[in-house]
Amino acid sequence: MADVNAGAKFANTRLRILTDEALAGFDIQDIKCRSCSGYGNCGYKSMFLDNGKPVSICMDMRKKRLINRDGEGALDPLLGKPVYSEE
Repeated sequence: MADVNAGAKFANTRLRILTDEALAGFDIQDIKCRSCSGYGNCGYKSMFLDNGKPVSICMDMRKKRLINRDGEGALDPLLGKPVYSEE
């Protein structure tokens, strides 16, 4: 049987809640961290809580997908500013 308090150990952390703004219309599987550096310490990994469980999102992958979908200068719903490929 699953532990109903499995996410309780993350309750007092500084992790942000995974919101629609963070997902930006993408599926979690499309933008999750794949540890490209081998260790997940590339600087683009951001941790969020999704239903009490930690989820790591690759902000670089998210940015690239935003630009591919919406074009250069598209407004990032999480950051509230335009995104460009040269940043």
